[in-house]
Amino acid sequence: MAKFSQNTLNQVAGFDGQILAENLVYNQKDFWNFAWADTTTTSGWTTSSGPIDLAGVTIDAQIVRRAISNFNDSRTGLDFKIQDYPAIPLIQTITATSAVDNMMTCTSTAELYLNQPVQFAGTVIGGVAINTTYYVKEIPTATTFSISATSSGATLVLTTATGSMSMNKIDPTPVSLPITNRVDASGQFTMTIDDATWGVITGDPDLDINATEPACFSGRLKLSFPAVVIGATTQPAYDQVVFLLFLINSDGVVNY
Repeated sequence: MAKFSQNTLNQVAGFDGQILAENLVYNQKDFWNFAWADTTTTSGWTTSSGPIDLAGVTIDAQIVRRAISNFNDSRTGLDFKIQDYPAIPLIQTITATSAVDNMMTCTSTAELYLNQPVQFAGTVIGGVAINTTYYVKEIPTATTFSISATSSGATLVLTTATGSMSMNKIDPTPVSLPITNRVDASGQFTMTIDDATWGVITGDPDLDINATEPACFSGRLKLSFPAVVIGATTQPAYDQVVFLLFLINSDGVVNY
């Protein structure tokens, strides 16, 4: 299991937050079993514990894609800077579209991969819409490619035009991780980690076998406890949070 530096963990969880951090590979499935309990400590030692009843508690786990930089495997663990994804939204500037072969022209297609989600901005050409998600369909040459309106869908019909249109990576949306095997009376549940549901697809450059900076996700597991009447008083509602941090590497077979 990978070791993460305290500096890396603090970026997600602060200085005293609990955090679960793990290094996975593409399409790897995993799970974590949790048991929520009250503990009693004496002189720093846990002397007793009892389960917390989770009846009425909302349990929610979410993660979102992040960009990382300055990746370094130091003696204190994996150390890197975590940023919003994508760190650099612009992929390429589109200069022409063709109704003959439905191809778009740019300077280089080196950063493109099949089924890559993209959006266009600025003064759009070729009949595409601004701030609408499209998917890279074919990449026949080093400077041309086609798109589709859906993942693995039919090639989008374009009009012939020239201009200067930005093609950008899309902002990620939070992904929910399944919570199963709830046994409220004993404070137990399972959080499933399934890389196949995270939106990391074959061809993502962060999955390259020699990528220096793998795909990264951060998030949190949140337990929301409802307000409870205790005698003549009401205990307010409160949340308990465990932060999440995952790195996704190539599985040694599927890569860019």
